[in-house]
Parts: sequence; structure tokens; C-alpha cells
Amino acid sequence: MTPIAHSASQRRRCRQTQHRPWAVLLGSAALTCSGPDLTPTILPERPEPVPLVVPEGGYCAPARQEAQPSAPELADADAEASPATCEGVAPSQHNPLRPLGIGYQEGENPIPPGMAYLTFDDGPSEWTHQFLDILAEKGVKATFFVTAKQLKGDAGLDGTYEDASGNTVVFRDLLARIVDDGHILGNHTVNHPDLARITRAQLTSEIEQNELLVNRALLRMGRLPVLMPLFRPPYGSPWNGGIAGNTPPRASERISSHGLNIMWNITSTDAADWAIGESYSSTSLPAREDDEMPPPTYEDKVARIQNSVLASDEFANGEGMIVLMHDTHNATRDALPAMIDGLYAAGYAFDTIDHYVDWRWGRPAMDLTPGPALYQPCVEERNWGCASFGVPVGTDRAREVCGRMWVGFEALGGELAMGAPIAPPERNPDTGIVSQAFERATIELHPENQAPCNVVAIPQ
Repeated sequence: MTPIAHSASQRRRCRQTQHRPWAVLLGSAALTCSGPDLTPTILPERPEPVPLVVPEGGYCAPARQEAQPSAPELADADAEASPATCEGVAPSQHNPLRPLGIGYQEGENPIPPGMAYLTFDDGPSEWTHQFLDILAEKGVKATFFVTAKQLKGDAGLDGTYEDASGNTVVFRDLLARIVDDGHILGNHTVNHPDLARITRAQLTSEIEQNELLVNRALLRMGRLPVLMPLFRPPYGSPWNGGIAGNTPPRASERISSHGLNIMWNITSTDAADWAIGESYSSTSLPAREDDEMPPPTYEDKVARIQNSVLASDEFANGEGMIVLMHDTHNATRDALPAMIDGLYAAGYAFDTIDHYVDWRWGRPAMDLTPGPALYQPCVEERNWGCASFGVPVGTDRAREVCGRMWVGFEALGGELAMGAPIAPPERNPDTGIVSQAFERATIELHPENQAPCNVVAIPQ
């Protein structure tokens, strides 16, 4: 499909500035302009002078070759083709053009009834502490899809802002509090580009560098590293229309090779515009004379965000919901308490996306993609990411190697070099590192290390 053509006034409104993103409503689709750069360059191999952490006696995986995708070629994939029917296996709606995940506009999106999954994109920001205060007061856990640099300036997570009391706050402090409060961190890229407009190599950099920068920030704060297999595409693009419209997701395979694609079934509409007096930064954003659609009042926007959930068909029917919000909007902050109270009053419970993954697939997100059976129609989705040794797949986790661990296993030579798995993966409570023991070596996943040293083998 041809990308959407923008008028001169629309282009003026979408000129990128660090603290003044705007939105244009094109029919029923919102064109959000919060990303400062839609064509990011590949980041340096070592973006920060932090030494690599390689256990004594261990060695890094070989450098990954980017030339050939590991999943079926996207050009040969038919997103609309009917899946094969296999005895005992439910047909899958996922394929190389629609990565394994949840919240696509087409198809089914099973969500437990009476369950609300609150998700926040684009932070941490100067409002995040206040979002966390509200969630703590209400007893709600949420999922934060974070960016390492967007809206934070060149310093990224090392950048600072001054709070209402005149205290200087570093953005990485907020990451630490998100983790300390029991919320989940998801990956939202470094620079918030439209995925329909960047190359596969750029997307690789955006995903992997974001995980790296987030983890190095956590280490500086004395916290443990975390894998980030939950991914949300900026703008929901290309599956949600996005800036370039419904263009095929040419980088879809790269998302599948890292984790799950998490969309939503309810948008709060908070990123569709900026209200009078509302801004990401402490500087208010005034109305502009050339606006075709004047911004709403602050009070109207707060009410609209609340009603996006509390007046929705999903809410009226008690259906499950994954709610898209942004902790970069103070209007969302002010709408959140009444939204949560309304959900509680209707009998809703709250949970995080990692628990949704457990509910739906019965595996942790790091196990699900990629893997040797990705998109194979006669294999259950929950087993796409796993290779099994000596037992049927799905019957003994100690005899399987799955998902992110499978990528490292293959990069290090597979069974020939590592031997078969002899134990399930485990996360060290003291270091946060996920490892799995094999016959000849133990493989560790180090998200705080630059690739390829984010995968390390330690001989037995």
C-alpha cells in the first residue's frame, strides 16, 4: 500500500522537536509524532564504556551473521493464507508477517475475562514517579515498555530532570523503581522509529541496544539485569497502520527472533493529541493558530482517557483488556486513578503481560520465540520455540532448549558443541543471569553485555 500522503500543514505539525510531539487525526487513524527520528542510524558497537562481563573460563558466542533471516522469507509469505489443519493442533493466526503475540486488529485476541493489563509506553519520563505512586496506592502491577533515548536527549537514561521539589532525578532511577515496585519492563526500541521505515539491521540495533542500555542503567543502580522478551512496536506500526500506513512488516522476522509482539485491544487515545497546558516536559504546549483540529482542554482529555476504558464495549461486557497508555502524558496520570477505581468497582483484577503469556501459552516469554519450529502449522504455538532431546516436545523442560536460549545454543554450535540439555533454565537470584546446563557447557544469557557477548558458554 502506498504510504499516506500528508498535506503541507500536516507536515508542519509533524516536524520533530524533542519535547513537542503532535498528532494528526487522519480519518479514524491517529498519526502520532512522538518519535524524534524515524530513520535511526545503527548505534555504536559499544555505546557506553562499560566493561563486558564474561565469567571466568567462559567464552562469547561467535558474531552473528545478519545476511540471511532465520525464519521463512517474508517475500514468499502469505499473511492471509489459511493455515494447514493438523490433527490435535489448533490453527495459528501467526505467520512471518504477523509475529507471535497479542492485540492485532484482525483475528482473535483471547484475554481472560475480567482482567485488565495496564501498559505504559515511551518512558521513563518526568511523570513516571507519579504513575508509580498511583499504582502503588491502588495495589496495581503494570507493564512498562521503555525507550532508552527517545524524549530524554542524547544522555538517554543518564539524563536528568528537576522534580516539583527542585530535586534532580536521573531517568535510570525510575527504571530501578519500576523493577523494585514489581512491575515488568518491556522493550520499545531505543529511538522510537516507525518499523515500516527502517531496515532489518537497524531494527536489530534498536531492539538489542535498548535491552543493553536498560540493563546497564539497572546495573548502575545496583539492580539485577533482566531479559526483555516482551516487545511493543512504536506506534503499533506497521500492524496498527502507523505513520507509513499498512505497509508489509519487512522487519517482522527480527521481532520474532527476539520475543513476543505485544499490541493492545484498547487505546487510551492519550497519544492522539496534546491538550492545552499538557506536555511531556514542564513547558506547557500552547494551541497553534494553524491547527486544523484545535487541541482539547486538559479536563476534556482527562475525561476522554478515562472513558476510553470505562465507556468501552469491553468494559460493558466484562471482557479482558490490554490498555495502551503513555507515562509521558500528565493527562494520563490524572486520568489513571478514576480509571483504576472504575475497573475495581466492576470486579476487574489487574496483572502484567508476562503473566498473560503464562496464562495463554503456559511458558515464559523467553521460551516462545524464536525456535526450530517457528510458524510450523502442525506444531502448537507454545512449542514453536523449543527443540527437545529424547522426549516429546513439551513434556520435560529439562530436556528442551527454547527461545532466547535456543538462539545462544545454536550460535555456540548446537548439540555438536554443547551436548544435550540436562536441566531447565534458571535465573540466579544473586546475579539475575539466566543459564541452562548442557552436557558439555553451561550457557548464560547476559543482557548487560554487547552482542555477541550477551551469550556466554562456560565449559563443564
